[in-house]
Amino acid sequence: MPLLQEGQIVRETYEVERLLGEGAFAEVYRVKHRFLGRQAMKVFKRVGMSLGEIHEMLGEAVLLTHLKHPNIISVSNADVFETPRGTCGFFTMEHVPGGSLDKFWRSHGTQLVPIATTVDLLKQVCRGISLAHREKPPIIHRDIKPQNILVGYEADGLRARVSDFGLAKKVNPLTLLATAAGTLTFKPPEAFSERKGDSCAADVWAIGATLYLLLTDKVPVEMPDNVTWGAKNLFDKPVAPPSQINPDVNEALGTIVLTALSKKAADRYPTAKEM
Repeated sequence: MPLLQEGQIVRETYEVERLLGEGAFAEVYRVKHRFLGRQAMKVFKRVGMSLGEIHEMLGEAVLLTHLKHPNIISVSNADVFETPRGTCGFFTMEHVPGGSLDKFWRSHGTQLVPIATTVDLLKQVCRGISLAHREKPPIIHRDIKPQNILVGYEADGLRARVSDFGLAKKVNPLTLLATAAGTLTFKPPEAFSERKGDSCAADVWAIGATLYLLLTDKVPVEMPDNVTWGAKNLFDKPVAPPSQINPDVNEALGTIVLTALSKKAADRYPTAKEM
């Protein structure tokens, strides 16, 4: 049962239009601000939290207010409202009508996304993530994938915005690592090791895996349905060069993709800026 219903008014300001999607911890709605027009509202499923707990949950919104970039989703407000089940935390973001990169990719059906379009969108993703990677210590997203990249249609072309920083984390300033989290299909080999390491180079792998998917309609490493963090031998088979699947991928682009998908983190681009 969704937390909010169509037509519901939240804090005398937001009219709920429809549910856009949901994850493990939150639901996202399209809402209409009474003055500012359409926005997206992320509402946390856990209700009845204390203000301290809500503040902790709103860490994503706080982080996004510091990462202001055209290719990162922008936050406009964060607050709480009362429901019959207790206090609920939420924040609002810009609404991107085009939807996710996953939706954009699937809209092409059996046709591959044009290479120029793919390269343009993933360059924008790199620019946005590079801002997070430049923080001291670096902030890593930990869940880059097509579903967490929004694509909007604007007067000067397509604009990509990285969203869903709910798993984002500052790395340990000494090791430059954090504990792995996110979607296994887009995680690098080191995420499945005993250390379960995440880093800027792990974000680079995820960008590379997304780029590979758009260029080939395949993921670089197939994951079994029941795969877990402790799985072994997932990366024994080399990643097939994208040009073997899509002959329009030239040598330079193929090198970029395979560098981003190097098995060893040290062999990848160290951050999104270099990629």
